[in-house]
Amino acid sequence: MQAACAAPIQRQVAAAAAPAVVQAPHPVASTATRGRPVIGVAFGGGSAKGIAHVGVIRWLAEHRIPIDVASGTSMGGLIGGAFATGMDADELDRMLAAIDWDEMFGASSFAYKNIRRKADARDYPSRLEFGVKRGIVSPAALNNGEQVDLLLSRITAPYAGLQDFDQLPTPFRVVAVDLVTASEVVLDHGSLPRALRATMSLPLIFPPVEMDGRVLVDGGMLNNVPVNVARAMGADRVIAVNVGDLSDQPGLSYTLFGLAGSTLDAMMRASTKAVIASADVLINVPLAKKYGSLDWRRGPELIREGYQAAEAMRDALLPLAVSEQEYERWSRERQQRRLHALPTPAFVGVEGFSPSDARRLDEVLAGYAGRTLDVARLEADLAPFSGLDRYQTITWRIVTNADGQSGLLVVGQPKPYGPPFLMLGLTLQNTTSSDFGVTASARYLTYGVAGSGSELRVGGTIGSNPAAAIELYEPLGRTPLFATAFADITTDSTTLLSDDEIVARYDGTRSRLGFTVGRNLGRISDVRVGAYLGHVGAHVEIGNPQLPELRGGESAILAAWRVDGQDSPVIPSRGTNAMVSALHLLDTPDVVVDDQAFRVDPATTLLSATGSRFWSRGVGNRLFVYGGFGTAFDRDPLPTNQFTLGSPLRLGAYGADELRGSHYYVGTAGYLHRIARLPDFLGGAVYAGGWLENGDAFDAWSAAGFRTNLSTGIIADTIVGPVMVGGSAGFDGRWRTYVGIGRLFR
Repeated sequence: MQAACAAPIQRQVAAAAAPAVVQAPHPVASTATRGRPVIGVAFGGGSAKGIAHVGVIRWLAEHRIPIDVASGTSMGGLIGGAFATGMDADELDRMLAAIDWDEMFGASSFAYKNIRRKADARDYPSRLEFGVKRGIVSPAALNNGEQVDLLLSRITAPYAGLQDFDQLPTPFRVVAVDLVTASEVVLDHGSLPRALRATMSLPLIFPPVEMDGRVLVDGGMLNNVPVNVARAMGADRVIAVNVGDLSDQPGLSYTLFGLAGSTLDAMMRASTKAVIASADVLINVPLAKKYGSLDWRRGPELIREGYQAAEAMRDALLPLAVSEQEYERWSRERQQRRLHALPTPAFVGVEGFSPSDARRLDEVLAGYAGRTLDVARLEADLAPFSGLDRYQTITWRIVTNADGQSGLLVVGQPKPYGPPFLMLGLTLQNTTSSDFGVTASARYLTYGVAGSGSELRVGGTIGSNPAAAIELYEPLGRTPLFATAFADITTDSTTLLSDDEIVARYDGTRSRLGFTVGRNLGRISDVRVGAYLGHVGAHVEIGNPQLPELRGGESAILAAWRVDGQDSPVIPSRGTNAMVSALHLLDTPDVVVDDQAFRVDPATTLLSATGSRFWSRGVGNRLFVYGGFGTAFDRDPLPTNQFTLGSPLRLGAYGADELRGSHYYVGTAGYLHRIARLPDFLGGAVYAGGWLENGDAFDAWSAAGFRTNLSTGIIADTIVGPVMVGGSAGFDGRWRTYVGIGRLFR
């Protein structure tokens, strides 16, 4: 289906799928005529601590206490909403156990990025991204929430035609807060996944959800345990489940952010205490001392805590139990209202995408109409579009049009702060035991400047080695072919070392203007050839002024092939990243000694290859190999084109670029073990490990050596990029410690 044909469908489904928001819930039909009270449960918010609700649900089921109506806030909204669709405690447990929390809250889209976006992410591994649509603007949250959206779509998909949340197997309400009116909002109909996503929009963590002119966020600030909502639904008895800490906080932090956090916490505790006072039974799950709000990976323990907290209240809860026959009847009726099968889409629509992306999506989704929906295949087909990094989220849902037909709607939500985008990076590395090189860099990226699919990248670096570059990427029609035009200027401070002592330092500048043509070999690989004209200059900054210098033009033809199948720019769990490049110099600068220029034979061909591969061995264990090779064949290139070694993972016992020559090789193999995790949204895993490095750089093959270093270190995946602290020792007595921030595998 073409994008133009899809537009009328999009208008139909947009109206049908638009979520509704109401201020007050309406009561459901009472079951009191059966001779027992209506029982409601209010599931409180608490981020990861909300997993404990599953334990409470399990205890209530084992003791034949039915949940006739439910309300929830934040994580209590997710658990309560999933339960309301018909899931029991065992299903909820399995659902949570199957979630990849690293993918849910990490830089999850790297595995799906195309080769150009992966290159950007490796050059700028910081998790921070800014837009420059209206000045420099930060994103609305640390996580785009896409993985949460996909999870909610999977949970709620059978209920696409739902008109009212009372039609769920368990009638349900969701609580959120509208930032526009500063009021509590109770969601009782419309799109169930959007309602659940709204109540999970914790400020700073996930972006807010906009519906019907409202900007909705986590309802915890105004009503974290919505007892009153369950009561308004017709519950005669309300069980409140609180997973937050309501105790006094004597150990306050009197810092700027500490007091701000304590103030917000006090407001939430006050509102929660007020609302739970009206509950008939209060289950306080004691989690404060042992669990944090981001302990998502401790699900089994949290579920056990919820179960034990319910057991502690058994005397208050057991009077609500019903007979075995009554519970079986309640359970059977609940399951009869449950929907399992996904509707077969009669049509497919796309919404929110650029024209070129919409055309590609139409082609990808064409086979989904009229067939049973394969959710795993659909999400795999959508993943490459998420990897474009143009959209805040790409999600799907089943919708109903004006004719009552069910269809598949894929929605792309453009990032509100870009394009254009601004990537920022910081690199720090000690070049000697006490000398550090520090650079700060930025890259501007925008789309469509030269037609659909084109990309413009402009970058700059300040600090130890200032640089600037610009590149225009232009796809050639609808083919996999492309062309680029580029210009750059780089400066390089080359330090010549001997036994960790500086012998000389050259300051050099290289400027280039060139082009390439190439072909995309799928999403994660491309090949290109091209040429450039430029100028090179290098002079002695420190050392004997009689040392030779370089000055003059440089031109070359080039070719490169690259593939990146890894799932992280820092410590991947799997995959290969490799690059092979060739450079044939047509012209080289003159060698200048005492102001006298000497021509150098320019006919030099340089071939180089680098690559790394990672394997996972159990939870938190990584094996990896890294290798590199380069040769100038039978030529002696100028110092500006020599191969170098001397950095972490590339003979780290040597100073930065201390080893140089016309040829080089390096091979590294190592093991990393995860020893800790940074808080979600602020980083990822922290690894410790060791690796063995072998290699050499030399001018003649007869001079090739076998230098071996044994290294160990700690690598942390932080919000600003990888941070590494380590040390290397060589069998020749050399050793070096190093600290680095920035890209590791080069």
